[in-house]
Formats: sequence, C-alpha cells, structure tokens
Amino acid sequence: MIKKVSDPFPITDIYFLEMNAVDAATVTIGDLCERLSNDFDTGIDAPNVKEVTDHYRKINASKYNSISYHNGADGGYSVYIGVDRKNRIKKIFADATVAEYKSQPKDIQSYISNWWDKEDFNDQFFKKVNQNRIKLFDLDTRSGLIAVGDYAGPLRFLLGWNDGPGYADSDSELKEKIDLNFFKKNGIFQNTTPILIVNFSYGLITKPQSSSFSSSVIHKKLEPHQEPINYSYTEIFSNLLDEGCYPTKYIFNDYLCKVDEFEYDVNRNFNSNFNLRIKKDVKISGKYISDRLPKALQILKKQTKILFKENFKKVFELRRKQFEDFIIGIIKDIEPQELELPTFGKKNKKRKLSEKKLEISSSEGIDGLFDGYKVKEDVDFSISQIIFPVSKGSYPVYLHCYSDESFDNGEGDEFAYVKIVVEGIKGCYLNKNENGKLIVNKLNKESLYLKNISNKKLKKAQIDKIDLRDSKSLKEIEKLKNLEELELTNIEYINDWSSLSKLKKLKHLHLENCIISRKASYSFFVNLYKLPNLEKFTLNPDCWLQPPIDHYPDYNRYNFPKKLYPKKLKDFEIIIPQDLKKKEPDLKGNQGYGGKYPNTFNLRVLQVSDLPNFEKIKTLNKLRFYNWYSEIYAEGTFSINILFDKFITKINKFCKNSNVRDVWVYGYDFKKSNELNNTKFASFAKKISKGNKLKINGLSTKTLTTIKSE
Repeated sequence: MIKKVSDPFPITDIYFLEMNAVDAATVTIGDLCERLSNDFDTGIDAPNVKEVTDHYRKINASKYNSISYHNGADGGYSVYIGVDRKNRIKKIFADATVAEYKSQPKDIQSYISNWWDKEDFNDQFFKKVNQNRIKLFDLDTRSGLIAVGDYAGPLRFLLGWNDGPGYADSDSELKEKIDLNFFKKNGIFQNTTPILIVNFSYGLITKPQSSSFSSSVIHKKLEPHQEPINYSYTEIFSNLLDEGCYPTKYIFNDYLCKVDEFEYDVNRNFNSNFNLRIKKDVKISGKYISDRLPKALQILKKQTKILFKENFKKVFELRRKQFEDFIIGIIKDIEPQELELPTFGKKNKKRKLSEKKLEISSSEGIDGLFDGYKVKEDVDFSISQIIFPVSKGSYPVYLHCYSDESFDNGEGDEFAYVKIVVEGIKGCYLNKNENGKLIVNKLNKESLYLKNISNKKLKKAQIDKIDLRDSKSLKEIEKLKNLEELELTNIEYINDWSSLSKLKKLKHLHLENCIISRKASYSFFVNLYKLPNLEKFTLNPDCWLQPPIDHYPDYNRYNFPKKLYPKKLKDFEIIIPQDLKKKEPDLKGNQGYGGKYPNTFNLRVLQVSDLPNFEKIKTLNKLRFYNWYSEIYAEGTFSINILFDKFITKINKFCKNSNVRDVWVYGYDFKKSNELNNTKFASFAKKISKGNKLKINGLSTKTLTTIKSE
C-alpha cells in the first residue's frame, strides 16, 4: 500500500486561466526577466507514464531555474491555477503534453471550479500515486514575475534566444540599442532586465494622397523643402521603476494621451502595443522640451542607477548621449519654425505633402504589465502573455504525470498527461476586473466586478466564489442593492444565507453548479423566501439542492416556519442542457433525461413540490416536474411518485387551490397521445387533472380521457 503524503500547499479550487499558444512545440516556465538563461532543456515526445517517471527520476535538475519542455507538437496548452478559500493562488499547473485548445468564452463573467480537475491535477499525487510527482528544482524569482510561455519564453523577440554553439544570444530588439551583457551576471539575465521597450521617433512622415500628374509626390517637390531627418530614442521599462523614473514621460508629458482601442485612428502606429500615443495634431514646442531637458537627464540618471548599478558610468554616458541626440535634434529642427520671420508680402504655403512628426513608432515586450508608465496593480492574461506577479522568493517546481484513459492509438499504448507545477505561490490573488474577466492582484482587493456593479447600480450580475473573496461567506453581495437578476455560480457549502435576503429588489435567482447541503438549505430557503419581489427561481441540474431537514430522526420532516413562503413566485425551473435531453442510442424505450449519466440527477435536485411550504404558494403559473432516466424504471424516476397516493393528492389539491393551469413533466418523449396508453404517466395525468381544468404536457383533460391507463 502506498503511503499517503500530505499536501504542503492545500488548495480548494482549480480554475482554467488561459491557453498558452505554442508555436515551437515547447512549453516553458521560469522567471520572466531571466529569459530561460539558466534553463532545464528537456521533454519527451508522445510518452507513456512509465517512460516519463523512469526518465525524470534519474535526472538531477536542481541547478536550473526554469524549464523548457519539448513535446513534439505546436498547439494551445492550458494553464490552470489552484487557489485556497481566500482566492490566494497557491499553485500553477501548465499542460506540457496535451493541447486542449481551450479558451474562455468572450462573454463569460462567472467561473466554475470542477472537482475532477482538482483530483487529476493535484489530489491524486497525495492520495494515490505520489510516486508520479517528481521534484525538478526550486524556481528563484528575483523579479517577482513568473512567466508561462512557449519556445524561448515571452521575451524572445525583445531579448533574443540562445541560438547555436556557445548559446550566443540571437538578434533582439534591445540588442541593437544596448549591450545585453549589462543585464547579465555569469551569463544569466537578472531582475534588472527590461520587460518592455518603447521606441520614440521624430522625423519626416510622408502622408499618402490620391495620385495624379499634378499632385503626385513623385512629380512635385516638397514645398517648402524639408531635409529628411530621423531621430529616435528607446525607453526601457522595468517593474523595478516607478512613474518618476522615465525621462520620456517627464519631457513629453503634455503631448501624451491614452490610446482608444475602439477608435480607428489613421495616425496610430500599429507597430506599438503601448497604451499611450502622441496627441493628434500636437504642436511640439522646442522651448518647452528644452526647459525640461535638464530635469529629464536627472531622471535618466536615477533610472540608470537602479538598472545598471555595476556599470553606471559607462551606461549613463551611452544613454545620456542617445537621449540628448534625440531631444536636441528635435529642438534644432523646431526652433527655426518657431521664429516669426517677415514674409515680405509673400503668402505662406498652406499645403504640405510631408511633415515632421513625433510619434511612438513601435514597442516590444510585455506591454500588458504596464498602464502607461505605471506597473499595473491588476494584471490580466492573454494567450501570449501569461505572467504572474508574485512575492520574490523560491518556489518548488514539480512534474505531475498521469495517464489519459481516453487515449487510444489502436496499439494499446498509454499516453501520459504531463503538467509542470509551481507550488507555494505567495503574494498573488485571483480576482476579476470590472467586466468579469480573470485578473490577479499582489494584494487582496475587493472584486472590481462587484465594485463596478455597485457603483453603476446595475440590475444584473453573475457572481462566483472569486467575487466573494472568502468563498465561505456571502457578505460581499449585500452591497448590490439594485440587483433584479442574480446568477450564483460555483457556490458551495455556505451555511449562512442571510446576505441573500438583503437584496430586496431581486426578481430572479439562478443557481449554476452550486452545492447547498441539507443543513444549509434551511438558511437558504428562509432567506430566499424573505425576498419580497422574487418571481423566478431557476437552477441547472449540476446543482445539489434538497429540502431542509430538522433534527428529528425522520428525515422526511423539516421544521420550517409555517407562515413563510414566496408571495410573488411565478416559476420554478431547472435549466436542462442539450446533452442531457439527448437520447442515448442503446436506451430506446426508456424515458427520462440524463441517460448518459444514469442515477445521477434524481437525488441531486428537488422537484417543485418539494419546495418548503409548497402548498401555500398561490402565484405559480406553471408546475414543472422533471423525469430522470433510471436503469430500473422504464418510465424514469418520476414514475415512482405515482406509487404514492399522498403525492398525487398533494398535487391535485394544489392545482385546485391555485391559478395553475399548465403542468409539464419534462423528460417524457412521445409524439402521439396514444403512445401513452397503459403508462404510469397516463395514470398520474388523469389523477391530478381530476376536477381541474389543466393541460398536462400539452394534453387537455378531454384528450386524457381517451388514453388508457394502467
């Protein structure tokens, strides 16, 4: 028997984060700024579990600080995260061998953590097969930025990559501006390595015009004549710098503005992903930038001291010359234009085919970590930028390996799932932005999604455990006073539901993949029924919800307040997905939803008649019952109710004392009424319609009299 080991970094939930788009058959994990310069270069193409475990047990990878896992196939490799109940990210799971091509839907605002992910990715290695969990190395992140990427890492175009004998750096965007060795120590990139560069340029820009013999640039000289000049400067960005460390921000402060991503701008340079640009039609003042140049040089000096301590004098001399050449070149070009010279009666030329222009011409690197010159507090993710801001420190990296039972190549081979796992993460919290998209924060902040709903007094929201911040408390929803529609997703084992009753305007509550225990259902229904405007209550069949019970041995009884019931409830519905409605080919003749998953849903979700104080709810317009597939009963689990006269009497009496004129038992598949002859359903339908004018599954009372019952 395998000895169980305890998880040193226990988690409660696993969420899919983003797809890692790999175009060179390699998944990488390491410190972003180190750019895989101390890398465990490894991988096995299409392995089975034994091959992987035998191979890596023999290797000592402890001296490395990153991993590049070659898997033999390009694709979309999923990245998952494990969090605790406070939404602290504790683990990063990066697929290394199986490309799922999984992505988050664009309109998603709430997220589900699936128990099987946690079992496969994490729990089995502490309960079942811990021998397939192999320690690789401790990742020492001095920059506090852990990156998941593809071949050569996310900075491969900015910094180049190890190429050829001697691992010399290939050409890079930054290498042309400054010697990359300034950022290295013993050949390894340090935390001072830039993670973004932004190129500023000033020069002659030729604007396109409609071509003709009289107006074509080819046939007409520039008037007035302008020398073709081009000055440029590259600003380097680092998470070690604050907004006061960038000379370009200071000297061009009045000329910068945010890029409007939704506005088409013919003047915008699409070679830059930087979210600032030079204002349209701005007139650059030589005097303005000349007056600011001395302080800008002091700021450059401050920046150089932070990033280049050991080579300060040499680097500052180089950087100062680059900056001065750029700024002074602009000043010299602008100053003559600023002089008010006499025209001697001549009119100034109004039309120019060309002009000199200051612009942000290009950028390279990880722009998603910056909001202008400021390091973002809220970091989001994309398929090319999966970066985790964490506390600086050392984090153990493991290889998790397990079989994929669904894989079949016809030869009986066992294919291995391999995940690279970084554990013990600190200083990184899962959160959501104002639109409900996943982000991370270094500090525990309130949900920006909930804050936006509250501030804008929105009437509709989808809320999950991430928004709650503490997944065991609903306190966070109390601020949403204007909600009329609320979807709660992935809410589990909350005992106190009193916060729900604070949403006095709520009309529709929907539960998606929620688990409410028998014990907690008392608090749930009490507070649900206290909602004065509740008109609709819905849930999906993956929820677990049963009537509340009291402390008596007879679990069919519950001590619920007799006078408490929803005064305006019009509908109770279970939203059935298409895959549960679909009939399985080998289950012909059997009725009920969910044949693909037999005996799964019957005890999971209550029927409308199980609602506490059901008989007192007078406002329902329709009774919806649900028939689930059964391996024992051909007509499904609902047919069991027919055996109990108490149930039949209860429904018949309810229909007589309410406005209900429509009853539907979903999951029965018939096209003609005579197909119901001698069925339990026919018996049920006739009994509850007795003395009532009802339609049952669309059949009138008159039609029901023509059907033979058992």
